[in-house]
Amino acid sequence: MTVTLRPRQPWEAVDLGCAMVLRDFGRIMALWASTVFPLWIVVCVLMRSMPVWIPLVVWWLKPLYDRVPLFFLSRAAFGERPGFMETWKEWPRLWFANFLPALLWRRLSFIRSFALPAQMLEGLRGAAVNRRVRTLAMDGGGSGFSLSYAFSKIEFVAWIGLMWGTYGLLPDTARPDWDGLFSAFDVENTIPDAFLWWGAACHMVIVTLIEPFYVGAGFGLYLNCRTRIEGWDVELAFRRMATRLTSAAAALAVSLLFFAGMQTTAHAAVGDDPAKVVEKVKQHPDFEVHKVNSKRWVPDFEADEKKDAPRLDFLDAIGEIIFWVIITGLVVWLVVYLVNNRHLFISRGAGKTPVKTPKVIMGMNITRESLPDDIVAAARATWAAGDFKEALSLLYRGSLSWLVTRRQVPITDGDTEEDCLVQVLKNGEKNEATYFKQLTGAWVQVAYAVIPVTEAEMDALCDGWPFVVKGGAA
Repeated sequence: MTVTLRPRQPWEAVDLGCAMVLRDFGRIMALWASTVFPLWIVVCVLMRSMPVWIPLVVWWLKPLYDRVPLFFLSRAAFGERPGFMETWKEWPRLWFANFLPALLWRRLSFIRSFALPAQMLEGLRGAAVNRRVRTLAMDGGGSGFSLSYAFSKIEFVAWIGLMWGTYGLLPDTARPDWDGLFSAFDVENTIPDAFLWWGAACHMVIVTLIEPFYVGAGFGLYLNCRTRIEGWDVELAFRRMATRLTSAAAALAVSLLFFAGMQTTAHAAVGDDPAKVVEKVKQHPDFEVHKVNSKRWVPDFEADEKKDAPRLDFLDAIGEIIFWVIITGLVVWLVVYLVNNRHLFISRGAGKTPVKTPKVIMGMNITRESLPDDIVAAARATWAAGDFKEALSLLYRGSLSWLVTRRQVPITDGDTEEDCLVQVLKNGEKNEATYFKQLTGAWVQVAYAVIPVTEAEMDALCDGWPFVVKGGAA
């Protein structure tokens, strides 16, 4: 494996897939140009009289483009980068496998890139493919939908941006008559064909640059889904362990055979009879067998006593009855005690769903072990050293750690600053919520707008630190 398989957050898995594409971007672009560009040339030739429909056809045929990059990424993930000729030989099979479903009823699937590996790489057909995709979608379907939504918006904005950025390079004859278009809505006479061809070309450029990353992101989600629900990382680890153990066992077997052969050769050289050698060894004092004979006196009347002994089975029955009476009494007493003292086992928050305490929020570690003992003093020292962002980060992380662990504010690891502020205002104490609102504004200003707060604001934040327990400890 050329990637590390472990359970990841969905955005981490998307980042992994994009990194795989970026690692072999040159090879993927070469394969894309050799397989997709010829198809686009055919489309342009066939639709040369209707250039306005070319972007729609190029968009509709996307499921065919995705297969060659997915083929390369799936091999590269296992340490094998297929060459140009090998990919060309696989090209017809890749394109015509599940050809009609991909362009008809599966074309508008919102988890297209996430489901494509299951449809193309697992060798399933028909209803088995649908069952497999539904199984995987139970874990990663929502992330696959969000991925398709995000990439569609990125592609559309990039297409409009490229057209807007290069519009000034067009000659006057290729520019539409915008006034006539908006007044008469006469598309045929107000938009020249050159403008439509230029828009189609911009769309092809954007698809070329973005679509491979969309495929890689879906493949990353697919790998993460199999790792999470099937323990794929554990399976591969066991396979590597088995390979190492097999190699070690083979080496041990060869060594044993080698030494056995040496011993056989040595005995053959000596020329002794094996049976005589064994008898000679058994005559050594260490192999002497010691026997001890003992006698025990048994009275003649022992059997008669056993025969005439009285039967005491009724005592066993009485003991069993007493045992079950005691057990039943204990159970009844325990039930009565629990019913009478049930108030001792009911807490105020018993009806609430327990909140899982996150350890990392927005990439920041908020565990108490990662923070200094005196957070305010550490923040002041960091501010004095000139690291303004880190100083506010200490205050912000310390506040989140207190609110999550002490106040049980339901903040999750996927929340943003705004989400955290909403939860604190809703569930936190008033003075702590007011302070956290002021701190959030200062943190967002420094972290994202890169505008440092004033020293007076920093002193106010440090002096107003409300997250202390009895005795003043942070």
